[in-house]
Amino acid sequence: MKSGNRVILNTAILYAKMAISISVGLISTRLTLEALGIEDYGIFNLVAGIVSMLTFLNTSLAASTQRFLSFALGQGSSEYLCKIFYYSLVLHLFIGLCVIALIETIGIYCIQHVLTIEPTKLSNTLTILHLLSGSIFFSIMSVPYIAVLVSRENMFLLSLIEIVEIMLKLLGVLYLSHYNGNRLILYSVVIVCATFLSLILRIIMCWRKYPETTVAFGPLKDKPLLWELTSFAGWYTFASVGSIGRFQGIPILLNVFFGVIVNAAYGIANQVNGLMQSFATAILQSIRPQIIKSEGASDRERAQKLSQIACRYMFYLCAFFSIPLMIEMPCVLHLWLKETPEYSVGFCRLILASTLLYMITCGLTVAIDATGHIKWMYIVMGCLHFLNLPVGYVLLKSGMSAYSILWVIVIEELICMCVRIYLAHRIVNINPHRFLKQIVGPIVAITTVTSAIGLFITHYMETSVLRLALTCIACGSTFIVLCWFWGMERTEKQKVIFTAGTLKAKLIR
Repeated sequence: MKSGNRVILNTAILYAKMAISISVGLISTRLTLEALGIEDYGIFNLVAGIVSMLTFLNTSLAASTQRFLSFALGQGSSEYLCKIFYYSLVLHLFIGLCVIALIETIGIYCIQHVLTIEPTKLSNTLTILHLLSGSIFFSIMSVPYIAVLVSRENMFLLSLIEIVEIMLKLLGVLYLSHYNGNRLILYSVVIVCATFLSLILRIIMCWRKYPETTVAFGPLKDKPLLWELTSFAGWYTFASVGSIGRFQGIPILLNVFFGVIVNAAYGIANQVNGLMQSFATAILQSIRPQIIKSEGASDRERAQKLSQIACRYMFYLCAFFSIPLMIEMPCVLHLWLKETPEYSVGFCRLILASTLLYMITCGLTVAIDATGHIKWMYIVMGCLHFLNLPVGYVLLKSGMSAYSILWVIVIEELICMCVRIYLAHRIVNINPHRFLKQIVGPIVAITTVTSAIGLFITHYMETSVLRLALTCIACGSTFIVLCWFWGMERTEKQKVIFTAGTLKAKLIR
């Protein structure tokens, strides 16, 4: 199959998976909030934030593994591919054990001495921490197998296993509302079991399909490769440490100043943000292996083109849903949750705004990753991410509202966007003026016009389901029309017309 057609097919598969994930996620969040209550739901999200905060090494190695596997496939070296998988598997096992040790030490200390938790809830909170540490370990061990599926571009199998995991969690949540015991502990057990079963499925499927995943354990003799893998992951790690202050550290600050109720609002905002991101990241997940393989095959021009396509269409897909959602957020949250925790509306809007800014240059990050010259990008990003915690603490300590710390994220992401454009120019030879003219300019114009139409409707109509539907239709149709005339290149329009004509001919036949 041609690479372009493969990207389209994989994107379609990921969108089908995403539709299921979003539907199940919306139902699960509402049922979980109703079953646990705002306070227990806030506690779970607080502990989950601590556990996620201590898994930055896993995130770093995951990105490193995917990059090296795709690069090896681009070079066509099967022996090198087997060695990369084996080394990454051993490294993930080591990292998994280290993360569990961190969770069981630093996590317990934070719960007992730093966070604001009622004494009657302390025992449950510690139990949740222990259970989620097991879930994180299983997730870490899944990463090399996920990296193989992504680099092999087998999005069908990857999506199928994720859907199984999602459905298992939904079944657990459905049982949760009928359970008379400790629902908070049961919910944590459900998460652990679903994660473990998905790991087993990934191992079995990869063993059956891909020879590089059949390994014989032995000493790691290739020291240069081991150093290359760990040093590449090291720069990711530096940026990930900064990301702790950007997202996972924020729930701790909010808890210290405002309590667990605000953690529930932040958890809901992250749920909404995750659902919106999934619309856009399906494209990046499909196109990322192609960018890295192109670089591995010394086709820099194609890597540049694909990275800029990823920037444009990831933003368009995320903005298509995010703009009307941000405008009608109070109505949407009321229909979804019935009882909306305080701060939820503002948190959701600000986090979505930061995500939209990130989407504009996310493809450039992949292009830089593909070259391997990532040192300065992640040093700068790590430092900028880290500044969120001290700046946020100063703002909250000075008496500013909980929203102030989210505004810091938005401003910081705007700065990061400019840094990525500059570094992409220096490392990947992307023309910054052309990027601003062809990517950023149309994005700003389309977003401004679409938002103005949505705000005009909400200004002259009372809050209602009818207004929500009208806003979505008006914003969506305006956005599509503007994207066609302002946001797409001529060759892209021709390909859309050709594909539509082909599909029409097949349907008629």
